[in-house]
Amino acid sequence: MQKVGGPVVGDDLQADIPTLYSWPKSAINHERPWVRCNMVMSLDGAIAGPDGKSASIGSPIDKKVFSAVRRDSDVILVGAGTARQEGYRPSVVPIALVSNRLNFSEGLPLFDQAGPTSPPNLIITHDDAINDAPNWLKQVASFIPSGKSSVDLTRAVAGLHDLGLDRIHCEGGPLLLTALIQAQVLDELLLTVTPILVGGSSTLLTSAIGDCRGAFSQVLVEDGTLLLRFIPQYPTSPTLSSE
Repeated sequence: MQKVGGPVVGDDLQADIPTLYSWPKSAINHERPWVRCNMVMSLDGAIAGPDGKSASIGSPIDKKVFSAVRRDSDVILVGAGTARQEGYRPSVVPIALVSNRLNFSEGLPLFDQAGPTSPPNLIITHDDAINDAPNWLKQVASFIPSGKSSVDLTRAVAGLHDLGLDRIHCEGGPLLLTALIQAQVLDELLLTVTPILVGGSSTLLTSAIGDCRGAFSQVLVEDGTLLLRFIPQYPTSPTLSSE
């Protein structure tokens, strides 16, 4: 390992990943939630390959870190569109889907492949959507109400905290990441940059977010893959926002 102005640059990432990506004690002790988002990006800013999936631009170390970090969380937070696009399946960690429209089908693998020992599926949505939700969806998932007519992510995070789910591991996509930053509830971004050029229009953020600066708390390199931990610093107090 070599120190360069504070962040750590490593030539070989063979240490214990949960130690390198440890959670704050406040989240481990369920005193306050900590929202981290884990995303992978190509060198030219694409977040998906030609097949439309993020896995195709990942690297072996990115996948190793991703799997270890998500297993060490209390809940996996993901946008409904990303869950559909990536074909999400049941995990050993509860999955919380963020959706305004509840545009789900019964054949979604996350629901269809759930077994008796699978963690409960959670859906973060608003009151109007819950009132109109089909009965089959109410039977396969539990709702976390987070607003009246649109999702308020500040209330969503508070709702997860009320359930004791404070180590919140978000897996995007870009719409949800953008909304988390706009709501000023994102505590940490784990961004992997792989040495691949892809092109296209699929990018990390979906709209301008203003001047959101921050600092790298950790920088690691493995086989040409750059693994960054970024802590945003918000200029103002949190404001309400929705996806």
